[in-house]
Amino acid sequence: MKQVLNKIKIEKQEHIILAVLLIIYIVLDIHLPRMFVGVVDTIYGKIVLYILAFIIFLNVNPIVGLLAFIAVYMMLKRASKQNGTFAIRNYLPSEESKVLDFSKFNDFPYTLEEEEVSRMAPIVMNHTSTGSNYKPVLDALHNAATF
Repeated sequence: MKQVLNKIKIEKQEHIILAVLLIIYIVLDIHLPRMFVGVVDTIYGKIVLYILAFIIFLNVNPIVGLLAFIAVYMMLKRASKQNGTFAIRNYLPSEESKVLDFSKFNDFPYTLEEEEVSRMAPIVMNHTSTGSNYKPVLDALHNAATF
């Protein structure tokens, strides 16, 4: 156990300061400036932040690296809430749920009106006229142009 504690012991003062700053960011509800929220809340921003946390994990110290991963997670969560993507993902219905809702709304029983219309005899019109014997008449134009 003593070997494990010696291995994870933070040696440099800069690492201790970084660990304290990460703990402060994790514990306090510090929001990002608006100009960084749009950059961080993209797939590329998330990838870059997790790569930085991984580099800290490998090169600085495992404890500081774990704090960096937690801080990145908290930063992404806060950025998505500030940007509105959290609400879009969690509160707007998905396309599948909308299709299910619409299918439930359109599933209504066979009505009396539809039953009566189906029982009615079809309307048959005879269109066997041979032609018309009238001519169209043009009314007074009142100085309008004729075409």
